[in-house]
Amino acid sequence: MKIPKISFFEQTKEPKYKNKGYIRASYAQSIAAIPASIASVGIVKAMTKVSELAPKDTAQLRKATQTGLKDTGLYDKGVRAYTIHQNPILPKIKETLTTHVNNIVAKKETFDEMLDTIIPESEKILKFNRKDYKALNAIETEVKSTKRFTRLTKMLGEEAGKTIASVGAKVNALIFKEGKNACFLPNANKIITPDKSLQTSIFHEMGHALNYNGGGFLKILQKARPAAMILPTIILTDALLNQRKTTDEKLENNSVKNRVQNFRDGVKKHAGLLTGLAMLPMVAEEGIASLRGQGVAKKLVQNGQLSKNIYNKIKLTNLGGFASYALAAISAVATAKFAIKVKDNIQAKYEAKKLAKFEAKQAKKQEKTKKA
Repeated sequence: MKIPKISFFEQTKEPKYKNKGYIRASYAQSIAAIPASIASVGIVKAMTKVSELAPKDTAQLRKATQTGLKDTGLYDKGVRAYTIHQNPILPKIKETLTTHVNNIVAKKETFDEMLDTIIPESEKILKFNRKDYKALNAIETEVKSTKRFTRLTKMLGEEAGKTIASVGAKVNALIFKEGKNACFLPNANKIITPDKSLQTSIFHEMGHALNYNGGGFLKILQKARPAAMILPTIILTDALLNQRKTTDEKLENNSVKNRVQNFRDGVKKHAGLLTGLAMLPMVAEEGIASLRGQGVAKKLVQNGQLSKNIYNKIKLTNLGGFASYALAAISAVATAKFAIKVKDNIQAKYEAKKLAKFEAKQAKKQEKTKKA
């Protein structure tokens, strides 16, 4: 009787597992982030309402802003505060598009006729007030300072670069026109606010200007802001693309490949903590900017140059702004941990199912071998 050859490797090897669940985990993370996003929208709405001022108070705030810039030495460093004329544009664009689409459906005009009329109509809607030019120029300076703009200019030429910068500035300015943002532009060294909503955030933005122009640790904190916005995404993406689960044991072999894998495993295991640490500089700088800006405003109240009513609105606006950043950080930490848990559960179920099939297959092979 011929004895069959049994491969030792065939008996002991394990199945090859694919990376599973990262797309569903990403989706789960997006869904889990919705409550924080809704809360953030609510905070911005509340800030917008709080920051509403009577024309008399607006005039006092702007005068106090100029005094604050001079008292802090920011004015001498080139910092200026510009406003953009608030004029909600998106509803008008939506209304215009809806009208033309309805006309096309009703066959009152062709698609070509719509294009001929919608361009001049859009230009009228998107027209900026003459008072907006200083703010637009500041935003354009900021756009030109980005590496992306420099690369595009090298690729497409200077004339195309000028057009890109101009269009980019106007697109960014639309957010201000809608009254939904106020900011300090570090490269342009200018403060931009809408002329009605979020006016009282001006002293918070002045705090950012103080951090940036003061140098030292606070400037480093502010420069770390882009990293604080990108790193959480990088951490989560790498964690979800890591096939190994957070419960897997550390690889003992000290090869370069294993060292890299152990590092990735560590990132995945502590993704929540690392996300929080990545966002901490941004949240801390936001809080410091609010406190420094409020300090400037408080001195102006003491000197009789700013009313207590406006100062209280400044404090509430700053509180809302800080709350939105803190909420974003907490949400990023919580949803990252949730997404990784979802991913690990999907991967574990998949591996258990595949291993069960593999073991059943191996058992059948062994039975056949015994019978032979």
